[in-house]
Amino acid sequence: MQAAVDAAVSGDTIDVVSSGYSTLESVTVRTSDLSIVGVGGEAWIDAANSANGKPALILDGASHVTVSNLMLQASGAPAVQVVNSTGVTFDSDYVFTYASPAGALTVDGLSSKVTVSRTGLDVGTLPMGSGGISIASGASGITIADDILAATGVSATGVNGLTVTGNTIQRGCASGVDVEGTSTGVYVENNLLEDANPSTDYMLRGYQSYCVANGKPWAPDVTVSLGSSAGTTADYNDFYVYGSDATSPYSWAGTAYPTLAAFQSGTSEGAHDTADPTQATQDCPRNYTNVCADMWLTAGSPADASANLSAPGALSSDFNGYSPYTSRGALQYASEDPDLALSLSALDTSAYGIQLSSSVTSGSITAQVPLTVSITWGDGTTASEPASSLGGARDVSHTYARLGTYVVTVSVTDNHGNSATNSLSLETAGSDYTAYGPVRLLDTRYGTGAPKAEVQPHTSSRLRVAGNGSIPPSVTAAVLNVTVTDATSAGYITAYGDGFARPTASNLNFVTGQTVPNLVVVPVGADGYVDLYNGGSGSVDLIADIAGYFTQSSSSGYTSLDPARLVDTRNGTGVAKGQVTGDTSIAVQVSGGDLGSLPVSGITAVALNVTVTGPQGSGFLTVYPDGEKTPVVSNINYRTGQTIANAVVAPVGSDGKIRIYNGSGKSTDIVADVVGYYSAGGQSAYLPISPTRFLDTRSSSWGGGPLPSGDYIYMPLGVNPPGITGYVLNVTVTDTKGTGYLTVSPDPNSETQYQDHTAVWPTRPLVSTLNWLHGETVPNLVQTGSGANGITDLWNSGTGSIDLVVDGLGFYQND
Repeated sequence: MQAAVDAAVSGDTIDVVSSGYSTLESVTVRTSDLSIVGVGGEAWIDAANSANGKPALILDGASHVTVSNLMLQASGAPAVQVVNSTGVTFDSDYVFTYASPAGALTVDGLSSKVTVSRTGLDVGTLPMGSGGISIASGASGITIADDILAATGVSATGVNGLTVTGNTIQRGCASGVDVEGTSTGVYVENNLLEDANPSTDYMLRGYQSYCVANGKPWAPDVTVSLGSSAGTTADYNDFYVYGSDATSPYSWAGTAYPTLAAFQSGTSEGAHDTADPTQATQDCPRNYTNVCADMWLTAGSPADASANLSAPGALSSDFNGYSPYTSRGALQYASEDPDLALSLSALDTSAYGIQLSSSVTSGSITAQVPLTVSITWGDGTTASEPASSLGGARDVSHTYARLGTYVVTVSVTDNHGNSATNSLSLETAGSDYTAYGPVRLLDTRYGTGAPKAEVQPHTSSRLRVAGNGSIPPSVTAAVLNVTVTDATSAGYITAYGDGFARPTASNLNFVTGQTVPNLVVVPVGADGYVDLYNGGSGSVDLIADIAGYFTQSSSSGYTSLDPARLVDTRNGTGVAKGQVTGDTSIAVQVSGGDLGSLPVSGITAVALNVTVTGPQGSGFLTVYPDGEKTPVVSNINYRTGQTIANAVVAPVGSDGKIRIYNGSGKSTDIVADVVGYYSAGGQSAYLPISPTRFLDTRSSSWGGGPLPSGDYIYMPLGVNPPGITGYVLNVTVTDTKGTGYLTVSPDPNSETQYQDHTAVWPTRPLVSTLNWLHGETVPNLVQTGSGANGITDLWNSGTGSIDLVVDGLGFYQND
């Protein structure tokens, strides 16, 4: 900065660009006819950290210099010194100094025609006796107008021509205005003088109790010496006293006047002075926290619209540039704001959480004033917070305890009583589960839910979900067991919400003549329909049975569990040992059973992986709530000797049991592994995502090749996931080189442990997710917990290598 000043010649303008840091030096200006302008919000000259004990800016023997929009800071010395200079103007600057006995800005006795306007001044935390602006004997033509002085004041001795007009002065221990010696041509008008106080200004320490405790007098607000009284005019000033901190408003010609009435009757001055019963509201000019004062007039203040517009030095616009300017003090008061407006928007941040954005606009003076924001969240809770000023967007986060629709109401009120209110209706993003049926919604073989006809290649069957039976129109996703049968060629089925773009992921794969089911959790389109797309080259029949649905209102939340075996008829786990005979069912205790991870009551539905093994004939299994009639649906279809698994979400009967029906004429073994459950107390809500491919070991981007026998792949689905408790995946094995089964389970390691090679080999749970024979392609829906670190393991327990394809469908979240 000094180099720029030294290079400048008369007529030049020096731009000090706000760039996020200060110029750390003490700068001296000796060239006349210069403009020094801060460009941007915080253009600094800072001597406090690099030139301790020196001013930030010295004008020495210069004339006609303008300094505007600069931040000037020093320590142990005035931030600004004007020495033997004339025609100097400071406008819209911010002047700070710490531990300076002389004050923040000083003018020596050889200087003249110095103006300080619309500037914030502060003398730090110990304003015991120094003035914010100090003017030495001999100076002349000094104007102090529209400034905000924090816990400080103006002091002058032997000055010829001093105008102190329209300032807000939060005085400290010393007087707010102190005119000493023999001064002439002095005008003190339209000022707001108020006490520093501990309620808003504890950092400044210039309030009465602090001053007294440190041996400093609590001086009158305005002091004019005997020698200066004849040449001084004082009027139209407004005085606020904090609590019991009253002192004399004036000490005039050596006499202290305890009240304004006494002053007015004892002198010819102060006829229009007023005592202010209202405390102004604190703010920091330009949001800079070093200069903070009680600066905004409040409703009822006698300073409102009562200034002498003809007072010497009165400006046409206030500290913020607002006009017309008719109030006492540095800031215009606005009692009406017809343009005050509030807009709201909200963004879902989690299953239960939102981020609310409020934007306040105004076309009048209150666009600069502080306000209070009050929020009613619609769930019985509220929030209130102050804002530094109107304008711009404010973001506030909130988490609801329950899913649902809420009306959020926001009110903003400024310190003048102007207010604006707006409301926004919003829904939490998460969905809870409601068990339903199971009921058959679609069977193209018989014309159930769609015309009686096979689904042709590369076409879709539209399935109505919302409003079907007693399913509500607000349904967001459905749990369907989709079965392909009578396939005339190999292919795949993709389920997705009607109206959405069809994803590239598949839900189930089939070969010619195969009957194969798979559970899907599919979003429902806005029109209430789901599309089932036939990606094969031949026609197929489709069957869809619904087991439940999700809505954005509180019902049953999900609790994810580490997979555990609930039923195994081969060894008598959970039921009697022995195959289940044809056309019979077995009852399985879910709530209150032997599996300790399940609660004793309250379960509305249970998430299972059900496997058929060793069947003596072809058939199907149906899982349904105990106590109800066996529904005409199927969960698994199988052939003689086949081992096949399918995910099942089964409603639980009132007795806490489910039934598994063997729809074959022959007996079979049944294995069921539990992976989670739904209950009224479950806090995890479901959030669907656009089906996304997380893993494909066939792709070049994977690079690791097929998964060998006995090995596992760890798949990070979220590092330190925010409240995510489980994932919904569609997992497909293909290119199988032997027979076997897959296990999907949470990993106990962190991603960092894998990166630094300290991970321990996980223990594979003794459960299965899907089974295959050599050369088969087999899909299955998987609901897996997130574990402690958001990492999921996929284990190959087969006799040969496999390729894996994993598509993400959604996740559960309790935050």
